[in-house]
Amino acid sequence: MKGVRIAATSSYLPGPARSQDELRAFLRRYPHGLTPDLQERLLRETGIETRHFAISFEDESRRENNTTMASAAGRAALERAGWFPDDVELLVVTDVVPDQLMPPTSTLVQQALGIRRCAELEISCNCSAPFKGLQAAADAIRLGRVRRALVCCSQYGSVLARPPWTNPERMAPHHGALLWIVSDGAAAVALEASDNGCDLEVWTQASGLGLKPGMSLALGSAYPDLVGGFERGDHHIRQDDRYVLRQGVTTAVEGLGRALEALHIDGRSIDHFMPTVSSLQVERTLKTLFAQHHGVPAASWRTSFTRVGYVGGVGFLLVLDELARTGVLEAGERVVGFAMESSKWISAAATLRWEDSCG
Repeated sequence: MKGVRIAATSSYLPGPARSQDELRAFLRRYPHGLTPDLQERLLRETGIETRHFAISFEDESRRENNTTMASAAGRAALERAGWFPDDVELLVVTDVVPDQLMPPTSTLVQQALGIRRCAELEISCNCSAPFKGLQAAADAIRLGRVRRALVCCSQYGSVLARPPWTNPERMAPHHGALLWIVSDGAAAVALEASDNGCDLEVWTQASGLGLKPGMSLALGSAYPDLVGGFERGDHHIRQDDRYVLRQGVTTAVEGLGRALEALHIDGRSIDHFMPTVSSLQVERTLKTLFAQHHGVPAASWRTSFTRVGYVGGVGFLLVLDELARTGVLEAGERVVGFAMESSKWISAAATLRWEDSCG
């Protein structure tokens, strides 16, 4: 079994950072079922001061997408690793909703990066997607299938909350609340085989048997009435934020416990804990519960969502890249990333020992 080394990390945030005032003016252009009081409550609870969007506030026709953002992050990772495009033997691209159903977004990123030939894989889901991407790439290296893999992870959520995707007249509060939470961004990790690996391990588990989804998007082959669905508003992302908060806290506490056990980690030994959280309210709650139940030190928490916005599981890699570039991480320190995806209640975790040669 080969060891796995992090050759480079990178991140990409589209456009300038947008303030809360800019966000209010932008989102209030279209009705979306939320009263001003509810909008302000969401802003207070998230605590997000600035965030990034792939859609220009000044000209909505100027839009980036998963391909452009993932490619920008991937290009930076290649440069930092000192790789040429053709050094990539496996390209893994993750997203929430792909740029198109065919061809895979992974092949579009491959073309944008100028990789002539490689194995490729696209993983489309929510917060667990980047973890699954790391798992697939690391396992391929560990088994000797490839020596070098590039994982590019993108969240392009703003398009799902704006026309022409949306039908504003058919949006209800359980559709519109997400507009005030999500933002866009991408990150990439270059992995390679090494005799001195960083002990990268990834764990994922779905535990939603018997539970209703916390987030759903009824668009696909099981919902072929595209015109009717649009007219009814069935294609909008649905989320009951109160249910998600209640069930999500329970699932996260239990999921982290199973992850630490499976990965053989004592929570007290974590030096840098990088969870996916969407708000200060959630962060405060989980910080207390994770310390009580699993011994995770409150001082080990590393998040950036109040500055860059909520980008789902990509947030783990954004923080990892920031700490790597600023020299905060020290050799031998234990890094743990964690996410809980509410779509059908999926928990995901990744752990590694940082080395001077990483990144």
